[in-house]
Amino acid sequence: MHRRGFRTMATAALTAAIALATVGCKGTKPILPKRPLPSGTFQVQFTKKIRGPLELTINGERVPVAQKKKKARTLTVTGLPVGAHRYFLYCPADVMGPDLGDIEMGPDAGVFQVHFSQRMRVAYRDPSHEAAQKAAGTGGIAAVLE
Repeated sequence: MHRRGFRTMATAALTAAIALATVGCKGTKPILPKRPLPSGTFQVQFTKKIRGPLELTINGERVPVAQKKKKARTLTVTGLPVGAHRYFLYCPADVMGPDLGDIEMGPDAGVFQVHFSQRMRVAYRDPSHEAAQKAAGTGGIAAVLE
């Protein structure tokens, strides 16, 4: 009887492992933009909604970010010229990664990225950053958090 119980448990465990492996492989889908992005557009989709305010710096210049909703998942930047750009994202209440990077804007299509985001319970703020002036408009580049 001891042998029979072991065989039954081993068969059940093997069946469960095969079922989990099969289900796990079928459920993954890549995250893609809703529609193709035009040239000059950089779009970031966050894994969780962020509250903001979100600060954006492109090529060392701060870009004002308009926020349409209280919580948002997508940042869309328009008006970027063709070429290489360096960006930095900062939000005092949310953690996101990567928070800085380089993108190459091509003449044919925009750039889409998915960034990890998570809500922080405590935000440590740099007093010098708090005193920084509001972002001024920079040469036709606009950003919207929606």
